[in-house]
Amino acid sequence: MNGAAVYVFGVVSADHPGHAADLVGLGGPDAAVWRVPAGATSGVVAAAPGWLRARPRDLLAHQLVLDCLWQGGPVLPARYGIVAPDEETLRAGLRRLALRHLEALAQVAGRVEIDVGVHPVAGAGGVFEALRPLAVRTLGGRFRVEDGRCSFLVEEDTVDTFLFRVATLDRAQAGRGHIRAAGPVPPYAFVEPIGELAGLASASDPLLDRSG
Repeated sequence: MNGAAVYVFGVVSADHPGHAADLVGLGGPDAAVWRVPAGATSGVVAAAPGWLRARPRDLLAHQLVLDCLWQGGPVLPARYGIVAPDEETLRAGLRRLALRHLEALAQVAGRVEIDVGVHPVAGAGGVFEALRPLAVRTLGGRFRVEDGRCSFLVEEDTVDTFLFRVATLDRAQAGRGHIRAAGPVPPYAFVEPIGELAGLASASDPLLDRSG
C-alpha cells in the first residue's frame, strides 16, 4: 500500500495507545485503518477510495474514527476529504511539522470541549463570563456570542463542576430563557485541522473527483 494514495483521518502521537486496526475507514467493514509512523507522530489513514463525496454516512464514518481515537488520547483531525498521494509524502510532511503537531496535541491532552447555547441571546455575555473561570480557553468571537453560542475548553476533572454551573445558571433564568450545554466532546474546535501538509489534496481537488 506504500505507493498508493491514502485517505488521512488525522495525526496522533507515536505513543498513542489506540489500535487503528480496530477501526473501519470509508467504504464499509472491509476498509482497514492503519498508522503511518513518522518519528514522534503518526498519521492515521485508510486506502483512498475511488470516490469522495460528502455523503452523511461517509462524514459519519470519518467522525467515528476520530471519536474512537480520542478515547485513547488527543488527536489532530483532518477535515473530510484529505488525501496524500502515498505514504512517503505523508510521512515527510508529518516529520516536517512534528514539533507543531506535538505542541497542539499537548494543548488539548486531558481536556474536552463543551458548547454552550443561551436563549435569549441578550443575556449570553453575562453567562459566558460566569463560565469562563472554569475553562482553560474559550472560542466565541463576536459573531458566535451574538448568536448566543460559545465553546469552552475544559479540563476533564472540571467537567462536572462546569455542567453544574450551567445547570445553576439555567435555573436562575426562572422560565425567562434557557441555557444548554452540549458535551463533553473531543475539543476539535480548539485544534487546527490537518490539511496544509505539502502534497495533500482536498475533496475539491481534481485528484478526488473520481466518481467512476
